Amino acid sequence: MRRRRDNYKDAPQTNKLQTPNFPKSDSDKRIFLVCLAFRILNSVLVQSYFNPDEHWQGPEVAHRIAFGYGHLTWEWKQGIRSYLHPFLFVPLYKFLALIHLDTPWFMVIN
Repeated sequence: MRRRRDNYKDAPQTNKLQTPNFPKSDSDKRIFLVCLAFRILNSVLVQSYFNPDEHWQGPEVAHRIAFGYGHLTWEWKQGIRSYLHPFLFVPLYKFLALIHLDTPWFMVIN
């Protein structure tokens, strides 16, 4: 049987991954902190658009699957939407029902 030579042991160790030393200077650190602060403020203060139709495309359909009642829009009745996304919510709804927390308040929160 032929043995494989281990040439990689003799090779110079120049291909090691090295982590960059970031931030390299005080200026880089200030820029990073300003960008981080801007991102945090932006995520907290900006009010984004809410489309109420999003509720009918997931949680309401999952509620109907889990509990047997709820409203379905025409897309669901005609079968042109996939049930894959609503099935993500069904285990949560079933769990809430199991521990008797299937109140409207908990259904709205999740």
